[in-house]
Amino acid sequence: MENKEISREQFNKLINSLNIKQQLDINFIFSVYSSVLDVVSDMKESNLITKETPINNIEIILYIIGEYIYTTSIREGENLEKFLSNENVKEQMANIVADKYLSLSLFNYKETKYIDKYFPPISSLSIYVNFMINIVNKYEKNSPQTTLISDLLNKSISITRCILSLLNDGYYTEAFASWRTLHECECTLLLLDKYKDTAIDSYLKHMKYGVAYRDGLETKEATDKIFENIKNEMKLYDLKSKDIKKYIEYGWLTAIPDFLNNKPIKFNFRDGLEKVAGLSQYSDRYMTSSEILHSTPLLIYSNNKYFYFITLLSTYESFFRLEKVFYSFISARISEQALRQYDELRAVYYSQLVNIHKREALNFISYQESQKQKK
Repeated sequence: MENKEISREQFNKLINSLNIKQQLDINFIFSVYSSVLDVVSDMKESNLITKETPINNIEIILYIIGEYIYTTSIREGENLEKFLSNENVKEQMANIVADKYLSLSLFNYKETKYIDKYFPPISSLSIYVNFMINIVNKYEKNSPQTTLISDLLNKSISITRCILSLLNDGYYTEAFASWRTLHECECTLLLLDKYKDTAIDSYLKHMKYGVAYRDGLETKEATDKIFENIKNEMKLYDLKSKDIKKYIEYGWLTAIPDFLNNKPIKFNFRDGLEKVAGLSQYSDRYMTSSEILHSTPLLIYSNNKYFYFITLLSTYESFFRLEKVFYSFISARISEQALRQYDELRAVYYSQLVNIHKREALNFISYQESQKQKK
């Protein structure tokens, strides 16, 4: 392992290229950097490090800058000068950075993985959702009366990215648990997109009910009035006081004819929201994901490869449905040039994603058959 220190000139250029907004004491940071390399070198000479891996100077410098900004942010003036001139501070910071670099970068534990970020099923979907989130992030946010659809799209795309990151890092059951949330979001989005203002108004009303339930309204009078409305509405559906939470969460579905025609009416996800959204075929997967979420033996003794496949395929299928809502949403809202750019991306990657899904679905079938033969 070669501990090659970069020159002061190279160091200065690197620091400038990072465009750090906070004011930095370059001399202090360079001194700590040199000390970190000394610590690493001493550990190598003592045979405490045997892994022959080149030192990543940039990572070491970024760790130092992180420590520097955090520890100096609460100091100023003479107090800061005294702090930075203390040799013990430099030594302590160098040891901390060396520990973090060696543990979190050089010898960081990694889960057993079947893929990496360069694997097309991950990289192709990643580039697509990254393009989508860059578009939707340009819209106004967090004003539910006008931004509900874009906010839900934004969150759904963010969850998709999260799932891909977890898959890339080898956290397959955790990724599948996150798909559960994505599935809930897509069911909601599909109905809001289909029934537009009727569903959106009802959803917003029940959102306010939820705020009142958590004591989030400004006055007791306003809260009491909301609860009176809730009780009156619950009577229409023969709901008891114990049902108030599920009515607040799923009562917005009463604005949707398909829900009211679905007998018996169920104010829950599986027999309510998911069913009316037309995605009951995912009911078993959703229940399995719920088991993982609640720390059952399935979480602890899971078959990682099975959950890799089921998560990847489920995420792709959710993505295809979300992308249709997304495209419908942006088509009338972005410039012709921006839409043309998106169409170009779509022309290249959408068909590739469809083919990847088909291929991975076949791989999943082959995997399941191989597992049966082992029993």
